[in-house]
Amino acid sequence: MALQLGKSPRPPGMTAQKRGPVHPKARRGRAVVAVLPFLDQRPDGGDAHVGEGLAEEVLQALNHLEELQVVSRTTSFRYGGTAISPAAVGRHLHATAILVGTLRKREHLLTLKAELVDVKSGREAWSKAYAFDRQDLFATLDDITRCVASALHVTASIRPRYPVDLEAYEYYLRGRQHYFRFNRHGMRAAAEMFRHSLDLDPNFPSAWASLANCAAYTYIYIDRTESQRELAESCSRKALELDPDLAEAHASRGVALSAAGVADEAEEAFETALCLDPNLYEAAYFYARHCFAAGKPERAIEYFEWAAALRPEDFQAILLVAQVYHSLGLEDEALRARRAGLALVENRLERVPDDVRARYLGANALVALGEHQKGLAWARMARNMDPDDPMLLYNLGCIHALAGDAEESLDCLERAAAGGLTQKDWFIHDGDLDAVRSHPRFQDLLARLGS
Repeated sequence: MALQLGKSPRPPGMTAQKRGPVHPKARRGRAVVAVLPFLDQRPDGGDAHVGEGLAEEVLQALNHLEELQVVSRTTSFRYGGTAISPAAVGRHLHATAILVGTLRKREHLLTLKAELVDVKSGREAWSKAYAFDRQDLFATLDDITRCVASALHVTASIRPRYPVDLEAYEYYLRGRQHYFRFNRHGMRAAAEMFRHSLDLDPNFPSAWASLANCAAYTYIYIDRTESQRELAESCSRKALELDPDLAEAHASRGVALSAAGVADEAEEAFETALCLDPNLYEAAYFYARHCFAAGKPERAIEYFEWAAALRPEDFQAILLVAQVYHSLGLEDEALRARRAGLALVENRLERVPDDVRARYLGANALVALGEHQKGLAWARMARNMDPDDPMLLYNLGCIHALAGDAEESLDCLERAAAGGLTQKDWFIHDGDLDAVRSHPRFQDLLARLGS
């Protein structure tokens, strides 16, 4: 029986004393707003990433308002820079209103013009031009959020954010782009970007939290050394010291504690993060991964579905929840999730054909759906892109196990472990590995992984 999401006032495990977050699927806003990336006015488009980042900040702030529904980033951002009118884009997206803007950087001064268009009439519902110093970045974005909410007759209660310098924020944005590749090269590049951000602004809590996430990932999947565990611990603690009410900091604390094997405290940190910000994807996604590794598949399903609802364009959570459904014998739900996730992967690969993670997670779905030839071809493509990445090798082990090739599966799993992926609990609970679980080589591998 599938879990009924959005029915409970709080996530499983949430203590009654805490204020339970509103599940994203339970929200029924009266207005639907879409946000397009703020267009860079430089002829060479050199600040396009800044325009996208600032628009996403406003989108996420609007997404916190329970009376609004917000079109997902990937769905709306694909229309950025097109010749289609905002009203026409809004009609296509079934939105009530659409926010557009332009951005220009000149040394320490930024100019930004934002405009909210009423989709039904095609007329301007609100607009404002801003000229501000780099340090006033978030204050300006908060004002845009309030003005948009007011124009849509929605109450906006916005928590003030740390006034980070624009250059430090840009490094942070670049770091996040690398981080979500979830491979060794992306993680190294992400950590470097976050360090650059902190060199410019040592009190930027989000950069500390993100650096903690990099260290925790490295500890679990690449380099299980005490120095990486300590880095995850110290950076996550620093983020909390700088901003005890920052959900992102509590989520990174949960990731660090999970990596260190402190399960109960990790769960408390994740739950606190979701109480502070029910719309924080990282909190839901990494809590789901923690629950799965801890042998709590029902709770993992809840939070993977939670993450998938927060980012409908993301293929990771929906494909991982498919595996959990399968492990519980919920084949109809597994089939639904795999088909939905595969469609998202194909969409991603049309735009970014060298996305290794999309390629191998898609390969897993194809093999699980019976399309062995295509799935194994995708697996080979992924392996050719980054043949020694431990996360890739682990997933190849899962794919070959599903395809019935035990020896190739075990070769990949052993190479993954030798390369640093030593999270034993994932090996134990991953249903994709059931076909090789009783094999002597697999049992020997588990013994070598230790406690």
